[in-house]
Amino acid sequence: METSFYLLLIIAHLGLFDVLYFHNYKCKLHLRAECQREVFWHVWRHLIYALQFIWVANFRFHGFALLLLGVLYFFDIFIAWADVLEENKSRAAQGGLPRGEYFMHVVLSLLVGAYLIVTFQTIWADRNLATAIVYAPPEVPMFLRIFMTAMGVIALLTFSMDLRKWLKFDEKTTPKKSNKIVVEAIIPCDAELLWERSQQPELHTLWDIRFSHIEYLEEKDENGFNLMDYRTKIGFGIEVKGIGRYLQNSPPKLSTFEFESDDWKSLITIGRGIWQYKPCAEGTYFRTVYDYETRYGFFGEMIDSIIFRPIMQLGTEYGFETLRRWCAGDESILKKRDSILKFAAFFLKRYMGFPARKGEAKSWLGTGQETFVNPNFQDALRVAT
Repeated sequence: METSFYLLLIIAHLGLFDVLYFHNYKCKLHLRAECQREVFWHVWRHLIYALQFIWVANFRFHGFALLLLGVLYFFDIFIAWADVLEENKSRAAQGGLPRGEYFMHVVLSLLVGAYLIVTFQTIWADRNLATAIVYAPPEVPMFLRIFMTAMGVIALLTFSMDLRKWLKFDEKTTPKKSNKIVVEAIIPCDAELLWERSQQPELHTLWDIRFSHIEYLEEKDENGFNLMDYRTKIGFGIEVKGIGRYLQNSPPKLSTFEFESDDWKSLITIGRGIWQYKPCAEGTYFRTVYDYETRYGFFGEMIDSIIFRPIMQLGTEYGFETLRRWCAGDESILKKRDSILKFAAFFLKRYMGFPARKGEAKSWLGTGQETFVNPNFQDALRVAT
């Protein structure tokens, strides 16, 4: 199975590039109503390949157990053909498949054909053995087997997450053009206390996981506002630096701000955002909307789309939820907030599609003109943003 293993490993990495670059970044299939049937086949392909990663890296099927592999590869071929038949119709509004994606599909088809032939030749003799599924990994380096098994587990999680998104897809509520980060919560305190805990640097860094240090500088901008020094520790003694400035500051109602960084370690070059504070029956409705530009051209945009923007979105939501619980009287939450493992668990939960519970902070990518926690503020927010 060694040859099958290495062919599958190559197929997996080319397929990953195909999904991340062509499907998600360039064509944005998951956001287009006309592409949802094609997305359906892509979702199930995650499951098919997850099972192949796990079995090729660890097991052999003997006797009648080979029928299970027959079913698996039958569905692999069936889904591949269904995808081919669907994608011409699905991509018609975009002028068909990009030339690079078409070439990628040709290469992948040749590799998959070779992989199926080699696998069939290798396992055919196992039909004469007693029926069983045995642990018999191929003779490849241990770290590669662990790596492929981990790929299988990740693909299973991706299947679960993408299936949830596909089932919940709504053309009317899915953002088409805007990718702003929007986070909101009902904070159980008055606007003055909320303003203090969100605007004073030493209090802000207690709940906002995005920053490890904020400090007002003596230098002022043309509007008379002090510049702010922002820093974030990302581990191993590495720190990312940036500068922030107010564009408008009206305590305790509204502040708009601009941020930028010339630090090469920062993916963000410049951005703008708004913080809104509106009294309500339960306390204060707190909301932020922000967006930014990235450096490093196409690679920066792809990294932002795939992982960085989700981290920024969910990091902000995580901070808002920490602030909400702190203002509700839970002082212990400030210590728990520093745990990277807790944030990782929170990130994975949200990334897989599990929504915030009633009363918790909520985040999404959108236009900045919508609200879900308190729809009564819809009109006011549309004017403000």
